[in-house]
Amino acid sequence: MRNIYSSEERATERTELITVMNEDQLQDMSYGTLVCDPRYRQATILGCALSIGQQLTGINVIMFYSNMVFKGLTITNTMITASVGLVNFIASFFGLVFLAFAGRKVLMATFNIAMSITLLMLSYYAFQHNSIGMVVCVLLFIAFFNFSSGTIIWLYNSEIMQDKAIALALFLNMFLGLVVSIAIPLVIKVVQIGYIFLTFGVLTAIGAVVIIIFMQETRGKTQEEIDLMFNDDRESR
Repeated sequence: MRNIYSSEERATERTELITVMNEDQLQDMSYGTLVCDPRYRQATILGCALSIGQQLTGINVIMFYSNMVFKGLTITNTMITASVGLVNFIASFFGLVFLAFAGRKVLMATFNIAMSITLLMLSYYAFQHNSIGMVVCVLLFIAFFNFSSGTIIWLYNSEIMQDKAIALALFLNMFLGLVVSIAIPLVIKVVQIGYIFLTFGVLTAIGAVVIIIFMQETRGKTQEEIDLMFNDDRESR
């Protein structure tokens, strides 16, 4: 498991890199610099996009509003909530295990595609009022989420982004999560839940395309190699 979370080693490497920067560079590490400077721009934009994409999978709809989502179905709300919590716990552990054997990009791409398919199936079962099919899809979705976006994004962002950029990505993630959490109960009153799952399924598919095109593998690489990978300014030197 040491190969997964080498936080101390990465912190040491980043500290060593920072010490060779002059004071002007350190003082210039503003949010504008992180977004516009070619040395940090690619990593900042990608990390923020992944953080936003995590919320656009619809995870908060399932985790926070499972009772409302399944209201009126033959399975009790208590049973659904308990099942969601149990699967979430078990899947989080196996998500860490998968990281020891596969790269970040492979897991993110594979399971985001799986989440998209599961959400589309969930939408279909919602329109059919098939409670068993819906519950199975929800539990599969939670497992796939924890195999990918739930565990990998913050690890990946800590590898490619500067500290201020990580804070920006976290803010965007939390803000969008708040918006979704507030909006969904209102939307459910006027729109069938099947359309909501369909929307999140399409958004997750788009997120998978972004991952396949723009995400770069960091597993097994040093901090310096990762920084060079995302440095758009390297070709001009």
